[in-house]
Formats: sequence, C-alpha cells, structure tokens
Amino acid sequence: MKILKFLISPVFMGMLFVIFAASMAAATFIENDYGSSAAYNFVYDTRWFELILVLLAVNLAGQVITLRLYRKTKLTIFLFHLSFILILAGSAITRYAGWEGSIHIREGEEQDKCYSTDRFISHKLVDASGTIVDQSSEKYYMSLKSAGNYRKKIRGAGAGYEILLSRIVVNAAEVVEKGGAGNGAIISFVAADSLARQTFILREGESVKIRDISVGFRSGEQNDVSITYDSSSFYLSAALPFVRDGMMAGESLSFSQGDTAEFLPMNIFRINDISIVPQQMEIHGDTRVVSADVDMRETGENAFIFSVRSDGSPAEEIIMWDNENQSFTSGSAVIDGKTLEISFGSEEIMLPFSLRLNDFILDRYPGSNSPSGYKSALLLVDRNSGIEKPFTIYMNNILKYKGYRFYQSSYDQDEMGTILSVNHDPAGMLVTYAGYGLLILFMILSLLNRKSLFNTVHSGFWDSAIRKKSAAALLAFIVTGSLNGWSQRLVPDRDMADEFAKVLVQDQKGRTEPLFTLSNDILRKVTRENKFQGLTSMQVFLGVYLDFDHWKDVQMIKVSNRDIQKTIGITGAFASFSDLIDLTTGKYKLAEQVGEAYSRSPGSRTKADKELMKVDERLNILYTIYTGGFTKIFPLHDGSLNWGSPEEALKTALNRDDSVFIANVIPVLSDALRSGNASTAKQIAGSVREYQSRFTAYELPSQSRINAESLYYRMMIFERLFPFYLAIGILLLAGLIIMVVKGRKSPLLFTRILSWILFAGFLVHTLGLGLRWYISGHSPMSNGYESMIFISWVTLLAGFIFSRRSLFALPATAVLSGLTLLVAHLSFMDPEITNLVPVLQSYWLTLHVSVITASYGFLGLGAILAIITMILLSLS
Repeated sequence: MKILKFLISPVFMGMLFVIFAASMAAATFIENDYGSSAAYNFVYDTRWFELILVLLAVNLAGQVITLRLYRKTKLTIFLFHLSFILILAGSAITRYAGWEGSIHIREGEEQDKCYSTDRFISHKLVDASGTIVDQSSEKYYMSLKSAGNYRKKIRGAGAGYEILLSRIVVNAAEVVEKGGAGNGAIISFVAADSLARQTFILREGESVKIRDISVGFRSGEQNDVSITYDSSSFYLSAALPFVRDGMMAGESLSFSQGDTAEFLPMNIFRINDISIVPQQMEIHGDTRVVSADVDMRETGENAFIFSVRSDGSPAEEIIMWDNENQSFTSGSAVIDGKTLEISFGSEEIMLPFSLRLNDFILDRYPGSNSPSGYKSALLLVDRNSGIEKPFTIYMNNILKYKGYRFYQSSYDQDEMGTILSVNHDPAGMLVTYAGYGLLILFMILSLLNRKSLFNTVHSGFWDSAIRKKSAAALLAFIVTGSLNGWSQRLVPDRDMADEFAKVLVQDQKGRTEPLFTLSNDILRKVTRENKFQGLTSMQVFLGVYLDFDHWKDVQMIKVSNRDIQKTIGITGAFASFSDLIDLTTGKYKLAEQVGEAYSRSPGSRTKADKELMKVDERLNILYTIYTGGFTKIFPLHDGSLNWGSPEEALKTALNRDDSVFIANVIPVLSDALRSGNASTAKQIAGSVREYQSRFTAYELPSQSRINAESLYYRMMIFERLFPFYLAIGILLLAGLIIMVVKGRKSPLLFTRILSWILFAGFLVHTLGLGLRWYISGHSPMSNGYESMIFISWVTLLAGFIFSRRSLFALPATAVLSGLTLLVAHLSFMDPEITNLVPVLQSYWLTLHVSVITASYGFLGLGAILAIITMILLSLS
C-alpha cells in the first residue's frame, strides 16, 4: 500500500519529471554527436523510457482518484489530467499499432510496396540442403555507438552460434590488397559520368551494369566491356570504340570495336560518356575495409562488421554497408557447411492498393535552381474495390485513403521520380487528438472558471503584509537570473549610390530585389556589420565592384579566430583580400586548411574549421563582387527567366544598339561616380530599371514594394528594438518594485509614461513585421530569424493583454521580448529576406505556424507570472 501511495504522490511525479527531462536532454546530446539512430537506440526506443511514460500515466490517474478530481467543482483540473492520460495512451497506440515509412515511384511506374521508417536486423541460418534452420527479426537502430552492444545467440542443427557486432568503420571504403595463393583474382576501378562517381570491386567471374554498359571480369558472359589477365598484366577489350588517356604523359589513344588495351592504373578509359579508371588489380588478392579519412574523402557509407562464432570453430566476419540512400543491406558467410545471412534495413510493407505516378512537376524560382514547389500527379488504383482515382499530392495536400496518409516528401535528382511519406495510424491519431481537444477545453474553462487560480490571483494580491518581503525576494531572483587611404580608393557619393541601389537585381537564390538589399546582405556576411567605416553597404559594394585595385587592400573580411589571424599574418579582427591572396603568385594562404575543413564530415568539424569556411566564403564573396557575379541586372534574351551580369547579357543581346547600351552602362556609371555627376548617375539607374521592366519575362516587384524594402533596411527596426525593450523593461520592473515596497496601489506616473513609450516601440515592431510581410509576399515566419522576431512581438502583445490583471506582466514580457530579439541577432541567425521554401507554400500551414509560434510568447509570459505567483504563495 505504501508503494502504491508513493507511485501516485506529487513527490513521485516531480521525480519522474526530473528523470524525464534529464533523459530528453541526454538524447539531444547523443543525437547531436552520434545521430538520431543512436538517440533512439539508447533512449527513445528503450523499455526504461517507456516505463517512465507509463508511470507518469499511472501517477496522473492515481491523483484523479485520490483527490477526487472527477467532482463537478474540479472539472477543469480533471480535464487537464484526463487529456494527458489520453495523449500518453495515443502515443502508446502509435508506437505499437501504427507505422510510418516511404514509397518511391518513378514516372509511368505503378507501386504497391513501401518501406518502413523503422529498421530491423534479421538473421537466417540455412543448411546445405536449403532448409531454414533458424531465423528471427527484431527492430534495431544501428548507430555508430552500436559496436559491442548487439549480441545474439542462436542454435541450429545441434550447434550453437554467437553473432556479435564487433566493430564499425566510419566513412568506410573497401580496398583491394595482395592476398595469399589461395585467393582468386580481384580488381577495383572507378566509373564516373557527368552525374556520379562510384568505385567497383569485381572478383573473377563477376560482372556489373554501369548505366547501359555491362562490365565483366572473366565472367563468361557477353559484356560490353571485358577485363582479362594473364601472368604479366591485365587487359580491357570492348564491343564499343573507346579512348585511353594517360594521366601522367597526357597521351591519348583511340581504339576500335573489339580492340584490346592494357588495363593499368593512371589511365582513363572513355567509353561513350562513361570514364573507367583502374585502381588496384591482383592475381591473388582480397579486400579489406578501411576508413577513408586518411584519404580525406567522403564515402557516405559506414561498414558494420559482425563476428560470427560457432562451437569450436574460428570466427567468421560478415560485412554490411550502411548507406542513407539504401533501404536494405545484407551480408553472409558459410560456417560449418551452413550459410548464415544477416540483413539490416527497412521492412517491406504491401499496400492493399497501388499508386501510379503519371507526372512529377517541379517549379523553380526565376533565375535559380531553388525549387518553389513540387507535386506528384498520381492515379490511385484499388482493384479489389474497382476504384481508379486521380489525385495530386503536393506540400500540405495529403492523399488519405483507407487509413493511409501520403505526404510529398522528396524527389529523384533527375526529377523523374517522387518519394512520398506514408503514415498508417488511425487509432493512435484519434485518441491523441481527443487528448488535445480536452486540453484545449481545459484551457478555455480555466479562463472562465471564477474559482481558478487565474481568476483568484490578481494585482490586489500584492496588497498584503508580505509585500516588502516578496518584492525583495523577487528582485533578488531577477538579479541573479538576468581605415586609411580614403583619397586613393573610389568612395561613391552616398546619394548617388542610393539612387543606383533602387535598381533591381536577381540574387543567387532567384529572388528579385533592390541592389540595396543584396549589398546589405553581402556587407553583413563579409564584415558582420551593417555599416563599414561610416559607409553604407551600397557605397562599399560599388567601391569594390568599380575600383577593386584599391579596395583589395582594405581590411574588411571578418576573421574571429586568433589562430587564423596568425596564419594570415594580421593583428586585428579584419583581413583584406590581399592579406589572404598573394597577388604576385596567386597563392591562397588558407588553401590547405580550407581544403581539410571542407573534406571533413559536418559532425567532425571543429569551431576553427567552421570559422575557416566562413572566412573562405567571405573572400569568395568579395571576388564575386569584383567579377560581376552579383551584378545580375540585365534580363537574358535566351528564352529563360534568368538575369545576368553585363558580360553575360552581352552574349544574348538582341541587336547592336542593345549591345552598346549593356556594354556602356557600368563604365558610364563609374565615370559619373568618380566625377560626382549626380544627374548622369540618376539617368543610368533609370535607364537600367526601364530596360528591366521592358524585357523581363515575369512580373517585377512594384515601386511601392521596392521603396518599402529600402525603408525597412534603412530603419534597422529590430536591431534597435532589443536594447530599447531591455532598457524599458528593467526600468518598469524597478518602478513597480518600488511601488510595491511603498505600498502604493496605483501605478506611478513614471511607470505609466514608460508603458506608453513601450507601446510606441510595440507599434514600430508591428510596422517592421508588416513591412517584412509586404516585401517578401509571405508571412514573416519562414525561417529562424523571422520566427524569433514574431515570438518577440507576440510576447509583448501578451504583456499588454494581461497588464491589467498583473502589473508585472508588461515589464516581464518587455525583458523577454528584448532577449528574444537579442537571440535573433546572434551570428547564427540570418536576417536575409528569402523566397519561401516549398513546404511553407500553404495558407493553412501559415495559420498553423503562426498559432504555434505565437503560443511561445504566451507560454513565456505564463512561466514568468507562474514563478512570481509561486513566490508569493510560498511567502504568504
């Protein structure tokens, strides 16, 4: 009985919450270091984690009974407990009865098979007669930390076997090495075309298909390419003409159909559009798995090596390759005359109907390879029910049929196939959504219930004998929580630069925007500042573009890491282009270090590696400005929606007059800026804008939108608001604490003035959000930066809504809003206005995201006020 009382006690609930939070935190770190599979393997998919959730449900149910929360007077609290019990029950149903996976369909193909997201490890032991002696399958999340953690003992035909995952080779590659006399002939070669490069290993008698060309190594079959050998060398013959290029001498020899050439390393054999490069050939050889890290290559594969032992026999190894692009992998070995096959991968699931892909459609933003949206035109075929139904699946348009839900997930690189996510969980979804419904009902009734704590605790609660004590405690809680050479280089006049800033440009992601926006984003990336030595971004952009000879010596590339600064040979935090590139020899000082940083996998890169990559990106941005890569201001007359630089536009000019105009725009502009001729500069900007509107093949942003974008960037609303919010919030908080200590019931004039000043800042914040929405054409919630500035706005809105009920609501939310904006402007947040990614192209999703994002503001306010209320209750 004591155990039962403890299990349903509030103390045990608190303990469970601490353990649950610690487990989730540990899983987050595990996922960050070793991947999601490791997090599932060690936390989410374990019995002990399930036990925590079961005990939470038992505790909630027990408190409902012991505290008689089912009474009418406790209805709202009862709904709160019941909702979480249903949500936990729904998650259990989903875990054990539901499943999710993916289905891959090529155009013109009909598919009724899908593969589960969960992955299974299976074994099958087969004797010499082909009889299955033993087999099993179990769910398992293979990860880089699984070595030594998977062990399986089986018995078959009187013998015992042990399967152990002995080691894992990360970023693995299989190499050929010389073997003993008992080993057969083996070769390795690389085959590449314009799309991919792959290494192949063939033993004698094997063949492989490389696109439409078959390659065999003494396979005894008719192949397009045959590789043979004798005691002295290896040879290649082909049923097609081919060319052999020497990689060292540079010689090139052509061979006719049926000819034979010596197959040696350091040669490239070109057959049609496929290149074959010999790697290693051994008459007596074997393979070995090694890590490719020493070669600074990324294979994208990990090797899982299983050791299999039988009674009294030496261990055999089975190698399995784990590739993210493969749904299944397997390996086998012969032990004591029996064949043991181990497999790992997704489970194949048959659908009670099939889907046929008639067409896959992908749309792109003008002048960019970035997709604006993609969809799959399908035909649902249910022969048992006699149904054939066309349906188009795209982002947020789901196909629902017989409890199955299909979502657009991804697509093939050649855009001839689609990948759909599949979900089948009708019961779990129903129960979980019922729990959500009761939780929403609880929130509504809590606001209406006169006896709830929300309606009991109000601003008058402070008028008590403990006001001084509680105010001092609260204050303690808050305190503990809380260039030279100007005459030489071209520096364009600000007004003239601003005039040309209104010219539209097509950026690298396909967005058409004013040059001012592009220059602003570039300056922020290169210098990490909004202005540089008192110059606007457009003055810097035009200076670098038109007078690179002088600007190359200006130290403007941000370098934060001190070791990198020493390598470059600078003493400050900024480097010039000429500091990084020796212009006499063309040598790049960081070439070796940058190459090493890029070759490492993202998870193994250090902070220094990431800073190196950023410095390299900033250097390349400056060089791209100089070469005109960012000055895509002219629509190209090539039938596409692309714009190009003056050099690119000249190649597609319509006529001689067109060529003369394009060729002279930049030189005339440069002369006008150097001589200070404002009227010519204005005329040039106007003529370019007129050219754009005349020849572009799509609708351009309106003049009002261009003006709004210019205004938005000049005002720097959110950069200026976060110190404003923090200062006003802290002053308001101090004023209210003084009011409480003195026992005043009405706010001070000082706090009222501050509240109105804060409201003015809130209106400016609202203006900033509205401008960003109008400029981008979509709600400002498409990336991390926009989410943070929206959460900050909603947080302050919540403070104004509840300020009449709690005097501390407004200062608390002001400080919280300021901190949120501060986070939004840290280095890892990019404030750039971008095109909308396909998944967000939905009005319903906009509503969905806005409601969820807005809830964080109210959640933050609720948390702060709850802490204040608990302090008051504990002191009263």
